[in-house]
Amino acid sequence: RTFRTFRTFRTFRTFRTFKRIREIARRIERFYMKKYNHRKIEKKWQKKWQESGIYKVKDNAKKKKKYILDMFPYPSGDGIHIGHPRGYIPTDAYSRYLRMKGFNVLHPMGWDAFGLPAEGYALKNKIHPEKAVKENVARYKNQLSKIGLSFDWEREINTTDPDYYRWTQWIFLQMFKKGLAYQSFEPINWCPCCKTGLANEDLEDGLCERCDSEVEQKPMRQWVLRITDYADKLLKDLDSLSGWPESVKESQRNWIGKSEGAEITFTVVPKKRREGDNLEGDLSVPVFTTRPDTLFGATYLVLAPEHSLLDELDKRGYVSNMNDVIEYVKKANKKTELQRTSTDKEKTGVELKGVWAINPSNGERIPVWIADYVMVHYGTGAIMAVPAHDERDLEFADKMGLPVKYVVYPKRVDKINPPRKGKKTFARRTIHALVSDPKTGKILFLKWKKFDWTTFIVGGIGKDEDPVEAAKREVEEETGYFDLKLKKMTPFYVEAQYYAEHKDENRIAYTVAVHFELKSRKQKDVLLKEKKKHDFEWLSLDDVVGKMTCAELDVWIEWLKKDGNFAYTGDGVLIDSGEFSGMESGKAKDVIRKKVRGKKRKTYKLKDWVFSRQRYWGEPIPLIHCQMCGVVPVPEKDLPVKLPKVKSYEPTGTGESPLANITSWTKTKCPKCGGEGRRETNTMPQWAGSCWYYLRFIDPKNKKSFVFKKKEKYFMPVDMYVGGVEHATRHLIYARFWHKFLFDEGLVSDREPFKVLKNQGLVAGPDGRKMSKRWGNIISPDDVIDSVGADALRIYSMFIGPFENEVSWNPNGPIGAHRFLERVWKLSEKVVPNIKPDRALTTLMHKTIKKVSEDISSFSFNTAVSSLMILTNTMIKQDALSMHDFKRLLLLLAPLAPHITEELWSKLGFKLSIHKAKWPLYDFRKVIEDKVFLAVQVNGKTRGKIEVAKDLSEEEAVLELKKTTIFSRFCVEGQIKRVVYVPNKIINVVLSI
Repeated sequence: RTFRTFRTFRTFRTFRTFKRIREIARRIERFYMKKYNHRKIEKKWQKKWQESGIYKVKDNAKKKKKYILDMFPYPSGDGIHIGHPRGYIPTDAYSRYLRMKGFNVLHPMGWDAFGLPAEGYALKNKIHPEKAVKENVARYKNQLSKIGLSFDWEREINTTDPDYYRWTQWIFLQMFKKGLAYQSFEPINWCPCCKTGLANEDLEDGLCERCDSEVEQKPMRQWVLRITDYADKLLKDLDSLSGWPESVKESQRNWIGKSEGAEITFTVVPKKRREGDNLEGDLSVPVFTTRPDTLFGATYLVLAPEHSLLDELDKRGYVSNMNDVIEYVKKANKKTELQRTSTDKEKTGVELKGVWAINPSNGERIPVWIADYVMVHYGTGAIMAVPAHDERDLEFADKMGLPVKYVVYPKRVDKINPPRKGKKTFARRTIHALVSDPKTGKILFLKWKKFDWTTFIVGGIGKDEDPVEAAKREVEEETGYFDLKLKKMTPFYVEAQYYAEHKDENRIAYTVAVHFELKSRKQKDVLLKEKKKHDFEWLSLDDVVGKMTCAELDVWIEWLKKDGNFAYTGDGVLIDSGEFSGMESGKAKDVIRKKVRGKKRKTYKLKDWVFSRQRYWGEPIPLIHCQMCGVVPVPEKDLPVKLPKVKSYEPTGTGESPLANITSWTKTKCPKCGGEGRRETNTMPQWAGSCWYYLRFIDPKNKKSFVFKKKEKYFMPVDMYVGGVEHATRHLIYARFWHKFLFDEGLVSDREPFKVLKNQGLVAGPDGRKMSKRWGNIISPDDVIDSVGADALRIYSMFIGPFENEVSWNPNGPIGAHRFLERVWKLSEKVVPNIKPDRALTTLMHKTIKKVSEDISSFSFNTAVSSLMILTNTMIKQDALSMHDFKRLLLLLAPLAPHITEELWSKLGFKLSIHKAKWPLYDFRKVIEDKVFLAVQVNGKTRGKIEVAKDLSEEEAVLELKKTTIFSRFCVEGQIKRVVYVPNKIINVVLSI
């Protein structure tokens, strides 16, 4: 560039000056030719890889397979930002590594392009969604290609391609024929501004994500899939997914929300009627509960605002404030389910004045309320509220001033000092005095002298003594503090069973906790006998958890955290429960259920999947409505049912899909009777195409079936599936549901689609906030690649932190990665054909091969990069390098930085691509550590450890020990009786006393 610049000038004084400048320019050019030119190298190899089809996957059943899959993206108009490759780059490195290990690797990519985002983008920019999607896909593909990702682009799929969604429609029809698809009148999230229905994912704090309008609940005709028919299978088979994060599995368990319990019937009667009147014709309300053992503690009944009983009560005129009730129902209907069930939401409700509910366990009359925290689709849409033993019920009771009745008390067996066999057992009433200092927040504890105990202030309650008086007395006697303010006392007692070592007897203590606050530090003298037993100290609860001698500790901690009432939600023993008092709660559940003639029942939080969207840009549902035949499936030979080519696809404003206005498309013939029919105008949700796309990648060109069985059996299941954790309770459940249906139909070979799942961490902007246009902190990978290269981007993206962790992007990070690659580039100048290998470097090389192999396999890419940096820095210090060592460095680096390694590999004279070369092996004898730590014991008691050479003899180990301060501190030369030596583990010096 310098030479060409000088050559353009025509004002040189002499030809001699020109020749001199030209020579300088040539020297500069030769110098820069030796430098690492990422732009030239990366373009060169990306072009060659594309032309050679190096990543094309063959269906080679003789070779072991690995199926590596990224959750395919929705291609937005903005293109990808730096956070998107956070998952793609590691899976690419992993795929390249596996190919070098000899596996037949399927690593495809496609586009999830239907749905509201694409339709909204197209409406905003006044273009057709199909055109928008094509443009966006082209942009995404170009960006991904620049990163050097090894996708088999011949298997590319797009959910909006009719050849693809033909099979989405076909699978839906199989579900329809099996009765898994049905019509329902379901409320949807309706945005009055956008005039369209929204999924829960399209909302932000109950508002439309696009326009911030308040969303309404609007009942609409919907198609629904019976995912609840598969709830048990979805739940049970989670246990088989050992390669999934436990947090994702737990999220799915909670989302499915299986509850086993009882359905118990309450009777609702008007308040005007006197007790003893004929109950015939009274209204009955079934409630579902997982805790029939707490039935005696029910203090009110709650109905969901949509409960059908409200209409009947209105007809009979039982409720005197029905206008208030109707107004509340209207407000509740405007709220989304997420708003209603949020734990942060303040509880609201209205009492149904004029009626009682009769508790079937004891005949008590309790008030009836409606509240929107109860959902009509969960259980029976009605609950018996037991605020003493349920957090949500307690919150509501506290707000509305409703009674709280405890009917279960906790029972604990001390794990540190459990009751001992053969010892006498004594029962007594006791207190635990919890004294807190308001200035420090710490609690007063006893530190026992004879025993290694830390306890609360404990004492018995006298025959005629009040628990508060007993607690005050114990505090004063054992610590001298007397200036106390009563804060609260537990409304129940805890039964604790333990062995009292100081009394040599088993105890059953029925303990009440009393919380005092210290008003001042005034103290009285403590008796000498108490001082001999224990000291006292102020500690935080965190200081004593895990070491405190107190079986009830978990209960007291929870109770202390609450300012007001406390809901005990665990098992225990029944109190104030009539004939069942004193019974273990686990046993009482079934006994009480039978007593009140309740039915066994299980229920789920999981609802059937609303599979309709009232939009244009989605897969048409392949059904036809006929007045004579009802709903008729489109014949399979007529699939796909394509979207009509139209200019206008704006929302109708009525809630119906834009397709409803296109009569030329909706009007058709009934395939069954030949009469007039009307096409289904609802379209499928965006989730439809992503439910089975991993199967189509296996056989994307098949026109006869969605996948050829032999190919499916070879490639499935997906060995590694990578994507965001936000998909834990939507896509991953939906895909598992579809896959299980296909398995039951004999169409796939495995029960589960994804063997191993990994979730990449979020990449935040340099300011630590999520990358967003709103914050102006989005970074494009294009800019980074242009500046420092794709390999530097890849290296930094993997080095930035553990794969699963959230990280913040440092703009200077890729520059450091580029410098590392420059060091690798310069190493090529040190390669000498015949050189004796350096022993230390050889050892480090083998350790690095082992480390990088293990790290890539476990997705610990940050430590893999770190190991390669250490190896590179060591090699730079060498005067010369053997060809063998440099080759192995390139092979180790190849999956992570494919371009530079391919270029250097080629310069070494190899014709075959480095990405088709074999992965290096390590010699296990050379990775064994040369040193070990010996535990040093004196008379059997551990006194420390020393680092020594591996495999020392006993004499050598003793000599090493004598050089240490441990020996001088704890041993005397003449008193050594014998030595017990376990090589590489322990040296025990036995002294004669």
